[in-house]
Amino acid sequence: MDATSIADRNSDLYRQVPFIAFGIVLNLVPAAVIAALKLPVYVDAIGTILLTLTLGLRAGILTGVASFLLGGITQNPVMPFFCGTQFFIALYVHMVAKRGWFRDLRHIIPSGIGLGLVAAVVSAPVIVAVFGGLTGSGASLIAAFLLATGKSVLQSAVLSGLAAEPLDKSVQCLIVFWLLKGIPKSVLSRFRSGSLQENGLSV
Repeated sequence: MDATSIADRNSDLYRQVPFIAFGIVLNLVPAAVIAALKLPVYVDAIGTILLTLTLGLRAGILTGVASFLLGGITQNPVMPFFCGTQFFIALYVHMVAKRGWFRDLRHIIPSGIGLGLVAAVVSAPVIVAVFGGLTGSGASLIAAFLLATGKSVLQSAVLSGLAAEPLDKSVQCLIVFWLLKGIPKSVLSRFRSGSLQENGLSV
């Protein structure tokens, strides 16, 4: 890669910084409200999904990872341990969006369920290895109930994730879809790095 290409990539990243900052806010603010209410969902990846769709995989990963690193300082010290989950959320969204699976509700619901399954499977080993099966989130209430019924720590972590994540991620995918549908396609057409065209969201 020559110097010009590197400079262009750095320039693109610089222009994306305000949007990534907005995505971080979209991740952290709803997550803080949900955590305070102890609801068995997370709502902590809206920004990651939105930035992946509009600006591409790199911006989505940066948004997810940066928000969880910052959230570890400002909200909950367990959040940085799930940066890997945010990475896989961005990767999954990028892959399915490139195939047009954010085009309509008929595709978005299965995409959200699939995203939830990915998040649950990726997060479960971290929950078990680092936190002994309980992180203090609303979903941990489900895990605690499963532990009380005799399930193993790993089973409880996986099953609680499978109970919470598909609904959680489906709702977040729908929120992002409705946000994008509310923006004129002529405006969204300026975002060429993501997958908006493949999903009929820009001209």
